[in-house]
Amino acid sequence: MPIRGNLWVGRRLGGIAFFINKKRRLIAYANLKAAFAKEKSPKELRSIAKKVYINLAQSFAEILSLTKVNKAYVNKYVEVVNMECIENAGKSGRGTILLTAHFGDWELSSMVSAMKGFPITVLAREQKMKRLNELLNRLRESKGCKVVRKGVSTKNILKELYKKNMVGILSDQDAGKNGTFVNFFNRPTSAHIGPFEIAKHTDSIILPNFIVRECGPFHKLYLEEYIDMKDAQTEEDLKKGLQKYMSLLEIYVRKYPDQWLWLHKRWKSTPKRTILVLNDGKAGHMNQSLAVARQIQRARMTQGYKTEDTLVTIVDVKYKNKFFRTLLSVLASFASWRCHGRMLCMKVCLRDDSFENLMKAYAEFIVSCGSSLAPVNIFMAKENNAKNVVVMRPNIMFGLRKFNFIIAPKHDNLPLRKNIISTALAPNLVDAMALESAGKRLKNNIHLEKGKVVGLLIGGSNPEFTLSAELLKKVVSETIKFCESKDADLLVTSSRRTDKSHELILKEALQNNPRCKLLVVANENNPEGTLTGILALSNVVVVSGESISMISEAVSSGNSVIVFELDKKKRGLTKHERALVNIAAEGYVTIAKANELVSAMNKALSEKTSAKKLDDTDKIYEAMRSLI
Repeated sequence: MPIRGNLWVGRRLGGIAFFINKKRRLIAYANLKAAFAKEKSPKELRSIAKKVYINLAQSFAEILSLTKVNKAYVNKYVEVVNMECIENAGKSGRGTILLTAHFGDWELSSMVSAMKGFPITVLAREQKMKRLNELLNRLRESKGCKVVRKGVSTKNILKELYKKNMVGILSDQDAGKNGTFVNFFNRPTSAHIGPFEIAKHTDSIILPNFIVRECGPFHKLYLEEYIDMKDAQTEEDLKKGLQKYMSLLEIYVRKYPDQWLWLHKRWKSTPKRTILVLNDGKAGHMNQSLAVARQIQRARMTQGYKTEDTLVTIVDVKYKNKFFRTLLSVLASFASWRCHGRMLCMKVCLRDDSFENLMKAYAEFIVSCGSSLAPVNIFMAKENNAKNVVVMRPNIMFGLRKFNFIIAPKHDNLPLRKNIISTALAPNLVDAMALESAGKRLKNNIHLEKGKVVGLLIGGSNPEFTLSAELLKKVVSETIKFCESKDADLLVTSSRRTDKSHELILKEALQNNPRCKLLVVANENNPEGTLTGILALSNVVVVSGESISMISEAVSSGNSVIVFELDKKKRGLTKHERALVNIAAEGYVTIAKANELVSAMNKALSEKTSAKKLDDTDKIYEAMRSLI
């Protein structure tokens, strides 16, 4: 069959392979996303991934036609750019390493060299299919190339270089954790430094070269300026040579992205990983997501990575309206691995700025909190071929199977599954290290005079509960009464939910009260770490009962926690109330009415036993260890 016919068949087979080859296709798209997320749209990346398969299939079809390759074929179909580079290398009186990548039809490039009068010895990797392996080697040798089997007799490579001959080596795949890390697409990338060590050892020069398919059977073989390791004295000098080669490769990959072999895990060994945290604008949800992200960081640190090796990126998610939020939840039920590069449903449902920011983000882990973000979490996991974690029950049909882990409180009553982590309360950022740091920082900024400290955390009304002015005044007066009776200092903070009229009540009652050493109005000024600092310095904490997130933070501090009840908007026992009753029954908190606060605080301070601590953080940590 004519070469053009072979290539036509190759293109058809490449399209079919792209459609059915799930594993490698996902790897290819994720690699492309990691390299080009900020530059190219999902549609463009999907098109490139498909072209990669088509070009690879064309190259394979072309290899099967290599019996037709002769000088006339090479002269007709292959243009060598900078031919003088290889001519000068041949005259240099030194060995030459023709260093290339899995780029274009790399098999053809070695034969072009032989046809141009520069026969080479190629280092060939053994293929799993023995018949294919022997066929390739026979074809290589029939065109003047000498084949050396990788890992069997690589010493022959050294012999050839010592003889001042030319050797062809492919070098662009992951070299493992023991490889040399260089910059490639702005990521630390493990690469093989072996060719550069060989060049130094044998006094050879390295000639980078890349073959590009122009159209059909027509190619251009680009020869670059040689890299000389003669004066290299240290490992760092060799690394500079490797970096120069990898930078050249990046230039060609950026220019011809569909011609590089993206199907292997190029960044498998990179220490850098990214966690994408989705933000719905609710501070409590954000804190819970960040708490999970911290446990992923902690789990990676046990593998020897540094905290800064695990980056956290936050992207705000905003729907166009409630209808589109519901629509995306329905569509997420049917999301599959084929969704990558097809984010039209996200584009339709999200605001333009949210969609664009999400599409420019690449991450290995996706974390979110709340049912509204669950569908976005699912689609982003498909888009990035990432592992995903959701906090709280995702209200999505078949949704439990679409997350690597679901972290949900016991009162959500989720079924027992390996990917479901049942917790007493909500994940949060309060731990021993955070308490120590925030406590020291806050103590330096306020003047505590007494030996006892009470923390008062005020939230606000929500769809289930109302914080009335009368109730707030009663809570404040009872707390002050207790502080006066026990000669204690008072630290107070409101939250983003606190109504302005309630903020005025707090100011009037506490700004000039000598017991109150700190009053933070969160909607006016909320310095980072204030709430954690209050928890660190307090002996007993009083918190409004509408926020599971705030209660969880208080409980995680290890203090005695008293939750005061708010006025209900709905009849019957709500899920929120059941959760409070359960954690009170387990000894984590004391639930009290406003007029019971003084006696509850007295009891908390008089009890010799320390408050019961949560083990939720350890559960989440173990789950994240298995995730990574």
